[in-house]
Amino acid sequence: MTEYKKVQLTLPDDVRVAFETIGEDLDTRNLYIAKLRGLGWTLQSVSEVTGITRERVRQIAVSYAGEVSALPGGLPLPTPPLKPVKTPKVYTEPDPGKLARLLTLQPLAQQNRASSEEFRVSAEQYTALVWEVHNDDGVPLYRLAKRLGVTHGALRFRLARYGYKLPGTGKSKVYTRIDPNNRVAV
Repeated sequence: MTEYKKVQLTLPDDVRVAFETIGEDLDTRNLYIAKLRGLGWTLQSVSEVTGITRERVRQIAVSYAGEVSALPGGLPLPTPPLKPVKTPKVYTEPDPGKLARLLTLQPLAQQNRASSEEFRVSAEQYTALVWEVHNDDGVPLYRLAKRLGVTHGALRFRLARYGYKLPGTGKSKVYTRIDPNNRVAV
């Protein structure tokens, strides 16, 4: 939850009118200032309404803090507006079963080399499952990469190499696709 600083709070006009009606009664004024500070109004907002400095408002609020119950009735006591609270982001997590399968295929898929056929099937299954989790289940590559212990760039490269993800133009000098003759049907 994000904590927000209270800034630019403005007391309503009826509080300004109340301070004008109090006049020269300093005890009532000071009790009223302490009550407003106790409700959560900022030093600046009370200072603007009363015409005294923020420091003096702070001193008054400290000295009259225990006597707030003696405030005469009829004075408006507005509450400050609520602080905005950011809603936490919800991230899509990979399915635990698919994640376990990816973690078992991962060491085999990483051993795949162009000239060997030994780990080719595991590499194809691993890449197809990565694409399924990313594309169909909606898990971001970054989150999936964190769960697999690799970089998201490595997953993106693997998907491009195996032809699942292509650049916007359809051609890339960096990611060369695997020759279809070296692919294994999954």
